[in-house]
Amino acid sequence: MDRLDALKVFCAVVDAGGFSRAAARLGISTSSVTHQVGLLEAHFGVRLLARTTRSMSLTEEGRRCLEQARRLLDEMDALESSLSDALSAPRGSLRVDMPAIVAREYVAPALPRFLAAHPELSVRLSANDRLIDMVDEGVDVMLRIGELADSSLVGRGIFRNRYICCAAPDFIARHGRPQHPDELDRLPCLNFVYPRARQIRPWAFQQDGQPFTSTPRGAVAMDHVESLIEMAVRGGGIVQHLTLSLAAPLRSGALVPLLEPWQADGPDLAVLYPQRHQRAARIKVFVDFVEALFRDAAASSRPSA
Repeated sequence: MDRLDALKVFCAVVDAGGFSRAAARLGISTSSVTHQVGLLEAHFGVRLLARTTRSMSLTEEGRRCLEQARRLLDEMDALESSLSDALSAPRGSLRVDMPAIVAREYVAPALPRFLAAHPELSVRLSANDRLIDMVDEGVDVMLRIGELADSSLVGRGIFRNRYICCAAPDFIARHGRPQHPDELDRLPCLNFVYPRARQIRPWAFQQDGQPFTSTPRGAVAMDHVESLIEMAVRGGGIVQHLTLSLAAPLRSGALVPLLEPWQADGPDLAVLYPQRHQRAARIKVFVDFVEALFRDAAASSRPSA
């Protein structure tokens, strides 16, 4: 029995919440997983998992073993990464998850360049806006907008967002430019609806460094950001959203910023990954890639002097 492999299987069973789910994640048979855990229990002479036909839980000895095993495996991962980084290129598969707008507008167009630089890496990308459990879904790196409370993840802010009000040039020609957020109630505004709560998101502003919110009566409300922005591009009204979502139409001139003295800070974009993977070469090169990508995006979004 390879005790290190057996410990990896044991940790995978606990993380996945079952033998069959661990087997699917590891790409081996359920019987092999069961056998490995059984060998580990026989080696230590203790029961690590209390199992019935319907449930599984850690014994006290199992909890102690899990804590030590994770520490040992993390140290082994760090050792392997530190030794292999100097000798070989990053290789293997990388599973990443991010909001759809981030994938479409920023990461996907730049991925060919990333893969050309790292030909031994393959990327599986999921584009969605729901919160996920990285361990449960086998995700290596995640990009998310806003605060996440999971302390088991390493997080770095890579792009500072602002809330920007904007409208199409022909809309401004017809309706004029509002000079104060209070004037929005007399203009067609496009409100965003939180998909789950089904509530309209208040518009964010700041005055003299103090944030405040206001919710225009609005002409339209919908729960799909890209459709809302497209309606604004077609002259349908004023929209407020984050820099990340509006960068392309603002850069092309399809939308023009409004109420600029009142712009407020928004939730930042962050890259996150499990602590135990922070030294892995494949994680490091992808994190470096997205940091550089959004550093360039931030520079291009700044107004020219």
